[in-house]
Amino acid sequence: MTGRVQLLDEHLINKIAAGEVVERPASVVKELVENAVDAEATRIEVEVEAGGRSLISVIDDGIGMSRDDALMALERHATSKIRTDDDLFSVSSLGFRGEAVPSIASVSRFELITGERGDVAGTRIVVDGGTVGKIEDAPNPGGTEIRVRRLFFNTPVRLKFLRSPRTEMAHVVDTVHRLALAWPDRAFKLVADDKVLLDAPPSSGLAARAAAVLGKKISAGLVPVHDERGELRLEGLVSSPATHKANNSGLFLYVNGRFVKDRTLVGAVLSAYRGIVPRGRYPVVVLFLDLPPGRVDVNVHPAKSEVRFTDSGSVWRFVGGVVSRAVASMLAGDVRPEARPDASAAGPMAGVPALPFGRPLASRAMDRAFPDADGPVDADPLGRAADDPEPGGGRACSGRAATWMDRLARQLDDGRAWGRGERPAFSELEVLAQYDRTFLLCQLGRELFVLDQHAAHERVVFERLRRGGGPGRRMKTQRLLVPELLELGRSRATALAEEAGPLLAELGVEVSSFGAETVALQGVPVGISAGRVRRAVQDLADELRSGVGSGATVAEALRYEIAALVACHSSVRAGDRLGTDEIRELLRQLDRTEHAFACPHGRPTLVRFSRDEVARWFVRDS
Repeated sequence: MTGRVQLLDEHLINKIAAGEVVERPASVVKELVENAVDAEATRIEVEVEAGGRSLISVIDDGIGMSRDDALMALERHATSKIRTDDDLFSVSSLGFRGEAVPSIASVSRFELITGERGDVAGTRIVVDGGTVGKIEDAPNPGGTEIRVRRLFFNTPVRLKFLRSPRTEMAHVVDTVHRLALAWPDRAFKLVADDKVLLDAPPSSGLAARAAAVLGKKISAGLVPVHDERGELRLEGLVSSPATHKANNSGLFLYVNGRFVKDRTLVGAVLSAYRGIVPRGRYPVVVLFLDLPPGRVDVNVHPAKSEVRFTDSGSVWRFVGGVVSRAVASMLAGDVRPEARPDASAAGPMAGVPALPFGRPLASRAMDRAFPDADGPVDADPLGRAADDPEPGGGRACSGRAATWMDRLARQLDDGRAWGRGERPAFSELEVLAQYDRTFLLCQLGRELFVLDQHAAHERVVFERLRRGGGPGRRMKTQRLLVPELLELGRSRATALAEEAGPLLAELGVEVSSFGAETVALQGVPVGISAGRVRRAVQDLADELRSGVGSGATVAEALRYEIAALVACHSSVRAGDRLGTDEIRELLRQLDRTEHAFACPHGRPTLVRFSRDEVARWFVRDS
């Protein structure tokens, strides 16, 4: 009697493997182009029809294959990249599992033409749904040509779940862009339905390739970064605060030359831009992290799109630190897009004196946040932080500000709100008026400056809080009459209780276990709504559970969020009347802030208009 447990036949095994490796047409393009790169190709051409449903063609001028090797490449787990167990821990090629070609051939009408360099004749092999058909001589193409027709023709369920040709084509374009950025010394060409979408010749460097792939407008807002620490090396391009996108499609992150979707790297990059770009917006970065192969496992996912680091914390700190320093330099004006740092140039704060606080209530915001501090701590130059905001006095900075930042971005000549040339001090602005108890109108020369009083004051208070807070400084807590229950699941609740208890208490947040999968939020920092703290705590639990945000990195992220919330609720609001002296004092204090051009949530503090632009509003020539 036959047992219930049976071995699957090879044909079905290939289809299952195809489901893991070949998700959509873009997956086919990725695997075949990576094979071409591994084959030392200097020119790679990709042609796609109907979003990849009808045809995917990849032609390269690599080393090619003999007939025996070509036939062996159609067998599962046949590869030239690894030989022993130890090779798995020192993988340097892009493809190595030996699943891609047979998996693709099992769900398509597949044609392979290849030949070794120097041979007169090549080999042509035709595979129909996993069944090898013709094997014959063919003209040697001087590399390898693979044509994939009618993808998923024999797996109708997979075919059903494909998106529209336009959507699938967008994924193909994104895939080719990722690979083209990773290999600027290779030529890439992409043709879709007889239209050339990319024709990038070999480039002299990453900046030139970024201009060809991302476009000149975006590439103009990128600056180079390079740093090394021990066995870690990072280089690439990062965007100025004025260059950002509505989604994360501008994050091009590579580990040892391989594009990856890794939470550690994404988290490190986004942490560097926290409060610099608006919420809901994403920077544009092209970063290459190199480290010994033994410190990263690339065999985590069949499609090789995920990796696992042996020490994710050190990677997070290194990458986040490099990007943070680059962003800070751009904000300070020391680095401009399309330019290397000039070691002889003075920073924008040079010559700006350290101005003392001039009002008796200057420290009330910090006293309110840290009641146990020894002595007063300067925080609020306006003395408004202790006052309750007027009802309906303006919204907080929790909403998206993409339109504001887009407008600001159009006015940033070189990544700084002041434009080209030496940055003047905020205190040099001539105060004209307060408009609608919300905006401050100022003038410098023939230019008009409009400041958002809440965003500007919030940035000042935030930086004072950041300098005054930290380990050992407990924020004041207000107890909730009715605790809020957070259903986090067992793993997140456990991680939160075991790792974040002291940190939350330091920040004025009281939580306690409430069963195995729930925690009770019992107290929040004074002046902050429980709902906003709830979201911050849930995000903290997610990062702790992911295993990539722990210890100092998570503590710093949460301190930032809490300080931003306190600053938002402690600052002047839209609707508050400010006198001329108060406005001048605010401008002086902006001179002492590190990131004066955006509030902690990324909204701009300042918009600048030239005299010519104002004249055009009134249809004047000048």
